[in-house]
Amino acid sequence: MAALPTASLLQTPSSPKPHLLSLLPSPNPNPNAFSSSLPQGKNRPISVAVARRRHPPAPFPARCSSGHSEHEYEGVPRQRPQEIPWSKDLANSVHLIGIVGSPVQIKHLNSGKVLAWTRLGVKKSASETTWINLTFWDELADVASQHVEKGHQVHVSGRLVSDVVEGDDEKRQVFYKVVVQQLNFIERNYSTVSLYEPETRSVDSGTKFGGYVGNSSGSTEKLWQAFFANPMDWWDNRKNKRNPKYPDFKHKDTGEALWIDAMNNPHWVKSQLAILDSRMSSLHQANGMSPAVSFLYDGDFTPF
Repeated sequence: MAALPTASLLQTPSSPKPHLLSLLPSPNPNPNAFSSSLPQGKNRPISVAVARRRHPPAPFPARCSSGHSEHEYEGVPRQRPQEIPWSKDLANSVHLIGIVGSPVQIKHLNSGKVLAWTRLGVKKSASETTWINLTFWDELADVASQHVEKGHQVHVSGRLVSDVVEGDDEKRQVFYKVVVQQLNFIERNYSTVSLYEPETRSVDSGTKFGGYVGNSSGSTEKLWQAFFANPMDWWDNRKNKRNPKYPDFKHKDTGEALWIDAMNNPHWVKSQLAILDSRMSSLHQANGMSPAVSFLYDGDFTPF
């Protein structure tokens, strides 16, 4: 790269204004600087080098979306996350803190396995609670059965698993539960009373059908989803109904009721009941139980 020119200025006693005398190649080898020769004393030039400022590389642009508008800002480059090996224990792992909503139920299977289950209420807001089904196996099932009670605030971690069922119109319903791998109690110095929102024990008022009152269509669908997610929590009264108006299924703890022929039932209820009955029948035969036993399941049937 050619050297930058040097501007030589000379100021004489009779002329206060400097005059440009010549432009000479700069002896400064730095290509990013230029030199000017100014008078010093009598006709003695001095060189002043001014370096060009180098700007740091501009950060990459990033886009931020908020609501219905998008904004661009100058983001700072970050280090790429490290890679870790795949682990079954980490796959679909979740941590939850909530209030136990029903007594822990336990079943000792003929295979030697121990199964326990309950529901956990997780607060979404001051007035809304999401209920998550929990399943415990073997030693942890015994621990939960012996120590966990309704109303306790607990922390659980485990794997989120799902069961997908299809209705008559081929629409898919997905149910979720957590297979608990770790269980802890929350210290009592953290208030749990305000967080506990018990499930209703009465049937919500809604549409009347067949002379009795049932749930609204929205709440009915949620109840059926809860039923298929954890059918062992419900009494099956279909073969021993006290009267025709008595519910076909009744929750063992909350008293919530469901009728198979309700007008506001989801269209997929009967087809899913047929699938459930078939699976339960096979399960009972494999374990030597009577089909009259209320809904229970083992590891071969995961309704959630």
